[in-house]
Amino acid sequence: MLRIAKFLYSIWVAVSFLLLTIPMLLGYLSLKMVPYKKQINGVYVVNRTFLFLWSVITGYRYKIRGLEHIADGQTYVVVINHVNAADMIAVAYGQRVPAKPLVKRELTLIPGLGQLFSLMCLPVDRSSTESRQASKKRMLSDLKQGISVLIFPEGTRNRGQHPLLPFYDGAFELAIEAQVPVLPVVLTNIREINEVDTLLVQPGVLEITHLPPIPVDAYTTADIAVLKEQTYHVMEEYLLKNDRFFAAQNR
Repeated sequence: MLRIAKFLYSIWVAVSFLLLTIPMLLGYLSLKMVPYKKQINGVYVVNRTFLFLWSVITGYRYKIRGLEHIADGQTYVVVINHVNAADMIAVAYGQRVPAKPLVKRELTLIPGLGQLFSLMCLPVDRSSTESRQASKKRMLSDLKQGISVLIFPEGTRNRGQHPLLPFYDGAFELAIEAQVPVLPVVLTNIREINEVDTLLVQPGVLEITHLPPIPVDAYTTADIAVLKEQTYHVMEEYLLKNDRFFAAQNR
């Protein structure tokens, strides 16, 4: 009976979200008429407005922590752990730094959602060196214009038993080259909403925590590995202590 209830609820979540993409898409299209830098803030407002309404009818709630670590007017390279599809909702509503996300190109091919990703994100073809270089150039340009960027440094969803997959260098190379701090953001208890390797979801609390930013003033490109390890450590430590899935494993 519980599985049937989860199945029906999951259908309702998916259908209601797909319907929500219509007004969101219209909102994103209208933002094309304003200057590029203001578009990022506009996307942030659209996301929070419509996802709040959607959360009301689906039973999702948010617990957002660490807002005191965000400085007004500061540009960041935001890095977030990647668990499953629920990340998209948690990040779009709860991550409180307006930032341009980097996403894999395959997401832009999803009917309905793909159009949203194309408008609000920077797609990259990870199999193409040219595409990766073009994405890096675009993100550096954004950072130098005062526009924050958002990257999942693991590169793919973490379905394993360890809090984090190994990080790629890209986010940390960008932060050092642009001389902007790294802002680690950690999603916890996402696996309670959407378990690994299943499409079934259940209502719950999406937890988003902004950790203290990591300055890069003293770093050069020779220190990418050091910055990457430092960021990995603080995010891993937080997950081990505060995510119920990983905390239970370490009892």
